Amino acid sequence: MLAATGGPLRAQTAVQPAVPSITEESESLDSGVGNDETQGWIGKTVVSSDEREIGRLVAVQRSSDTSDGGILVMERKGRRLEVPLTGASADGDRVTVTPLFEAVVRR
Repeated sequence: MLAATGGPLRAQTAVQPAVPSITEESESLDSGVGNDETQGWIGKTVVSSDEREIGRLVAVQRSSDTSDGGILVMERKGRRLEVPLTGASADGDRVTVTPLFEAVVRR
């Protein structure tokens, strides 16, 4: 094909910058939940996947800014409990985690 100017059309190729979650072997895929968002979860009530209240979220420890890895730290009856961040989600004043209630409180 020739452009209106009489010369051939040339495709312009955009260069994709490196994305750490897919270019570094040590990273897992990112779900899109950012570090700033998870820090906003602190103070919320944590519930298990079977919808039972576990405790209050006191800390989020991410393995990096680009991976889903990390843990949620909560307090329950004077104990600190930890659950994986993977699969966790927030809705209103609650954070729902993947493990069942019994699996979390028996640790």
